[in-house]
Amino acid sequence: MEEKNINPIASEKDYILEVDGLKQHFPIKKSIMGKVLSSLKAVDGVSFKLERGKTLGIVGESGCGKTTLGRTILRLYDFTEGSAIYNSKDEEGNVRSVDLAKVSKRELLDLRTELQLVFQDPYSSLPPRMTVGAIIGEAVKVHNVVPADEVSDYVRSVMKRCGLQEHFYDRYPHEFSGGQRQRICIARALAVKPKLVVCDEPVSALDVSIQAQIINLLKKLQREEGMSYLFISHDLSVVKYISDNIAVMYLGNVVEMGSTADICKNAQHPYTRALFSAVPVANPHNKSEPVALEGELPSPANPPKGCKFHTRCKYCTDKCREMAPGMTEVSEGHFVACYLVEDGMRTNEEKKD
Repeated sequence: MEEKNINPIASEKDYILEVDGLKQHFPIKKSIMGKVLSSLKAVDGVSFKLERGKTLGIVGESGCGKTTLGRTILRLYDFTEGSAIYNSKDEEGNVRSVDLAKVSKRELLDLRTELQLVFQDPYSSLPPRMTVGAIIGEAVKVHNVVPADEVSDYVRSVMKRCGLQEHFYDRYPHEFSGGQRQRICIARALAVKPKLVVCDEPVSALDVSIQAQIINLLKKLQREEGMSYLFISHDLSVVKYISDNIAVMYLGNVVEMGSTADICKNAQHPYTRALFSAVPVANPHNKSEPVALEGELPSPANPPKGCKFHTRCKYCTDKCREMAPGMTEVSEGHFVACYLVEDGMRTNEEKKD
């Protein structure tokens, strides 16, 4: 029986972002002539689609390439390889598609109002010498979002929607707590009326109670504006709450992807199962047994041959060591890159035959 590897790109749904084969390699060593001799493979062939008005959670341990993926999509880094098709839709429903990997700097500047980023650290991402009003209003003025004489009132209205009081307008970032600063960051992104927002671990530096406030704010704004989120985090409990779909990354690749319900209830990849087993359970009567991963995380500068997870997987076979698995659809919209799952499905099909 032929191997059934499915590309999760194929579908007829309304997508705002289509990423195909995205790679981001950073040169480590070059020859005298400038030829790249070795590189760090931060993102090594990622493909996914994000539905309009939905949230896709990108999860994985530190160093797996989550942040680099988000920043590359927004062209803060130039693409090494691959494409990211952004499908913008006007008020009349007309769709205009552009490849973010190939657009010029002039075109990219025009797209900045539609594509925004909320940074991880609310302390270092705000300029300390600018007031809150100036920070939020800067992009509004640059992109002529509203007439110049309406900027102040518009900024105050955005602040109010993000839970910031009006008298904060003339204050400086150092006068606020972490949660308030993150609200300022969200207000800055929201002020230009974006369609797609990349949230790079926006609550990881905040207390748990403040995290809930920020997540609820993001969900509220999404309902009101119909924005789409690419939500990057290593906190599975947060991703589970805010995301419609989840993509699990390991060493620059997506190893499992599907709806939040499928991934949380029926995780198939050994790495995904290990991640969920490490999530603390609030109920003391329901104790979970954490799955201990063997070995150390390989270097993205020298990833192992075959399946990159095989050096830490107790189910590893010779096949895993030699050839990387493709994405296999285990149920509708649920994809896994693992020979364990693929071979199990093949065996079940043979039994039916």
